[in-house]
Amino acid sequence: MWYNKERMYKHLFVFFVIGLIWVCSGCTARQRLPLPVDITEPATHGAQQVIAILYRDEQGSRLVNSLTVSGDRPLPLDTSPQQVWLGAVDPPDGVVLHTVGGVQYGFVIAQGRWLSAGLYGPGGAWSYALESPRLQAFEPETVDLAALLRDNRYEGMVVRVQANLIVASGTSLLVDAIGPGGVPVSTARQIKVLYGERDEPMLERLARSGSVRYGSVEVIGRWQQGRLEPLLITPLP
Repeated sequence: MWYNKERMYKHLFVFFVIGLIWVCSGCTARQRLPLPVDITEPATHGAQQVIAILYRDEQGSRLVNSLTVSGDRPLPLDTSPQQVWLGAVDPPDGVVLHTVGGVQYGFVIAQGRWLSAGLYGPGGAWSYALESPRLQAFEPETVDLAALLRDNRYEGMVVRVQANLIVASGTSLLVDAIGPGGVPVSTARQIKVLYGERDEPMLERLARSGSVRYGSVEVIGRWQQGRLEPLLITPLP
């Protein structure tokens, strides 16, 4: 009898481990979904999940790839053709939305039927739309620069990183330690940030040393080929 119980416990343990691996794999897969811009350029139609920022204002709801939240009112950084029109959408209770300046925004996983290129929304300002969208909450994994540089499992994932941003002469870097004037310390880890200079309201909130802007930030972005593509950069106190 004890032998049979031992076998049963071993089988249960194996099933538990397999289930845990399956759940973790599913979570990682969720972090590696494409962004809306990957679907619209080139155009892809049909059912496809994406990670995006749900953006709601007086015109309606849409999916955007990147956002600045450093001004009086959050604004998309991508152009209308790179956004996806949703229309009137009520997100489920699990989706966390921040409300600032009459705008609501939050990270989601969106799925639905991608419509062909056309004219959508007020004035036909949006080239793409998602029909019957289904939204669910998305929470990026928090990592540090050491983990990004050490572990290739983060490749293609949307992650959250807190570090020091340095922007100078069209080049943006995240470093984990800086000295006076925003100069990285000699032992600092650093990664390149794409398009960091285009969030002008965010740059205005950073310290300045000559033509260099620097300061502590939180970046939510996609880690890909040794570079971080930001979706949202928030200056930290």
